[in-house]
Amino acid sequence: MGFDTLHDFLAELERFGELHRVRAQVDPLLEAAAITDRVSKLPGGGPALLFERVKGSAIPAATNLFGSLRRMALALGLSSLDDLADRMEALLAQLPPDQAGQGLAALPRLGEFRRFAPVETGVACCQEIVDDAPDLARCPFLQCRPGDGGRFITLPQVFTRDPETGLPNCGMYRVRIFDGNRVGIRWHAGRGGELHWRQYRERGERMPVAVALGGDPAAMVAATLPLPETVDEMQFAGWLRGRPLEMVRCRTNELLVPAGAELVIEGYIEPGETAQDGPFGNHTGFSIPSAAVPVMGVTCITRRRECICPATVVGPPPAEDCFMAKAAERLFLPLLRRRWPAVVDINLPLEWIFHGGAIVAVRDGGGEGGVRRLVEEIWASGMLGAARVVVVVDDDTDARDLSRVAWRVMNMADWRRDLFVAEGGGEPPLPWLGARLGIDATRKGRFRSVAPELGMDEATKRLIEERWREYGF
Repeated sequence: MGFDTLHDFLAELERFGELHRVRAQVDPLLEAAAITDRVSKLPGGGPALLFERVKGSAIPAATNLFGSLRRMALALGLSSLDDLADRMEALLAQLPPDQAGQGLAALPRLGEFRRFAPVETGVACCQEIVDDAPDLARCPFLQCRPGDGGRFITLPQVFTRDPETGLPNCGMYRVRIFDGNRVGIRWHAGRGGELHWRQYRERGERMPVAVALGGDPAAMVAATLPLPETVDEMQFAGWLRGRPLEMVRCRTNELLVPAGAELVIEGYIEPGETAQDGPFGNHTGFSIPSAAVPVMGVTCITRRRECICPATVVGPPPAEDCFMAKAAERLFLPLLRRRWPAVVDINLPLEWIFHGGAIVAVRDGGGEGGVRRLVEEIWASGMLGAARVVVVVDDDTDARDLSRVAWRVMNMADWRRDLFVAEGGGEPPLPWLGARLGIDATRKGRFRSVAPELGMDEATKRLIEERWREYGF
C-alpha cells in the first residue's frame, strides 16, 4: 500500500537487510558519490546507503535507494517488477474499446484511475520546519564527479503547472546549486516543465516552481516517467502505491507538493533569467557540457525535523538509474503489446544505458508489415524514441538473455537486408541522438520454414535425467 515517507521506506530496507548505515563523517564533495559508485558496482547492486554524518550539514543523505531489482520492487510494494506489467495490463483492459488505442492518455477518463487523484491536506511533515531565510549551503547536496560544475540535486521532484490550464507537472530534472538561495533547472526539452517555462516566458510572467525531495518512492518513480501531459504524475504515483497521495500547498506559491516529502525548495523563475549550470558527468561515462539554464530564486525551504536528503549518482552502468528504468520497462510492455500485438517482451539492457537501446521479442516475425515497420513505429511512438539501437528477435529467444540475443543476431541478420538506419530521433526530436539502428534478427526464409530449433527430444531428455547419477555426475 505504499510508504508515507522516505523514513518508512528506509525502515523497510533495513528490515530486509538492504540498508547500510555509514556512521563515519563523509564529505558531500566527491567522497559520498565515490562510495556510492563503488557500492553500486558490487554484485547485486550493493545495499542502499544512509550517510548519517555529512560534513557541513546536520542533515543525513541517502543514496543507492533503488540500486537493485529487489529494492526497486520493494519500493513499489511488489514481489517482482514483472507484477507491474500485470497491473498495467489489468488497468488498460478497463478502457472502452474506442479509447484503448490512446493508452496512458486515456487514463484520466477511467474511473479506476480517477480514484487515485491526490488529496490536499493542511498539515504535513514536510513543513514541520519553515525557513523563510533559506540557505541551501546547509543541505547535504552532492558533487558527484571531479569535473562537475558544482553541487547538484540529482533525485528531485520538480513541480510546475501550466499557466493557462492549471494542469500540474512533476519531472525529475537536474537541479544545480548556484549559491544559498539560487538554483538552476535543466529541463528535458519538450517535456512538461520545459513547456511550462516557455509559456511563462512568452507571457512575461514569473514562474512558480517547487523542488521536493523524498516522500513515497512511487512519487520519485512517477517523476521519471514520460507520461502524457494530461496525466498527473502524482495521480499515477497514487495508482502505483495503491492509494491516493497526500499533497500540501507550498508556503510561498500555490503549487502542491507531496506532504510526506523530506524537504521542499520553493521559488520563482523570472522571465529570461539564466545562468551556466556547469558540466555534469552522466551515464555515457562522459560529462555533459555546461549550458544556460533558467534560474530559480528560492523564497522558502520547508522540511521535516528529522530530515534525510535522497540523492542518486549516475555514471557507467550498473548504477541506480538503470534499475529505475527497469520499472519503466515493465510499465511500457503492456502499452507496446496493445499497440503492436506481435510484441511478447522487451528488454532495456543495463549495458545500453536503458533508454539507449532495446531488445524486442515478437511472434510471427513482427506481424503484418514486418519488423522494419514495427521498429519505425516504435521509434515514432515516443516510448522508445531515444533508443539508438533496437534489436528484434523471435519470441522463442529470451530478450533478457544478452548472450542468446547476440547469438541470434550473428546467425539471423543479413547485414545487407536486415539493418536499417533512421536519421534524427526522438519525440520531441533529439538531435544529439544522431542516426538510429534497427536490427532484424528474426527467422527468415529457410530458417522460418525449418522447425523446431535444434534440441533434444523429450524422451531422451527424460532418460538422461533419470540416469544422471549413473553417469557419475
